[in-house]
Amino acid sequence: MENSSEENRKERTAKKSGGVLSEILEWIKVIVIAGVLAFCLNNFIIANSTIPTGSMEDTIMPGARVFGSRLTYTFGEVSRGDVAIFIYGYQCKNDGTMYRETDSGVCPVCGREDRKNKVVYYVKRVIGMPGDHIEIKQTGTAPASDFHNITIGSANGDTSDIEVPVGKVYINGVEQEETYLPEPMIVSGEQFPTVDVTVPENSYFMMGDNRNNSADARYWTENQFVSKDKMIAKVYVKYWPLNDMGLVK
Repeated sequence: MENSSEENRKERTAKKSGGVLSEILEWIKVIVIAGVLAFCLNNFIIANSTIPTGSMEDTIMPGARVFGSRLTYTFGEVSRGDVAIFIYGYQCKNDGTMYRETDSGVCPVCGREDRKNKVVYYVKRVIGMPGDHIEIKQTGTAPASDFHNITIGSANGDTSDIEVPVGKVYINGVEQEETYLPEPMIVSGEQFPTVDVTVPENSYFMMGDNRNNSADARYWTENQFVSKDKMIAKVYVKYWPLNDMGLVK
């Protein structure tokens, strides 16, 4: 009887030990599967981005978080008017320099390889498609009161009689009506330059909706265009802050 009792006790202990080990293994499986799914989701299906500046106002406000679909550009085509997440360039981990990608493939200051530096993502709107002739030229003026995202000043603070030179985007000679702009686009000198370029094959001309405060293709001297392979995702949804949730158009 004693031997039988001892055998039963050992059997119960073994089953209990095996049950705990089995449960631990099941949890490990769940964690691994969840990790793999999260990796696949973030690297192949969706892109999650925070907008740090006001370059896309009023479409997307500073600090907003957005979701984009990677699948749109993996299996589909980039379209004019898309709000897109793309690779702008890199930030050097040695000296902090942020730079556009160049043919050299290294930081222009210290020579550190691009692949060893931090990737920098931008969110802008697709304005020019491959082969498009893009022009930005002055078409008139607008009173200072029309501007809310940029300060228009004068020596005495009176802006009532100030007229600001403004312009339009022309694509292949056709003037564009850009209803998403929060205010007229200033066209004046180096600070707000005119443009006359033709977009190369497999490339795009990108601009922010807040034209008077957007470091976009108008100012990129090293490489003015974004190639197809750098286009990461089409932005569809703003999900934060909650009071500004909605579709991005």
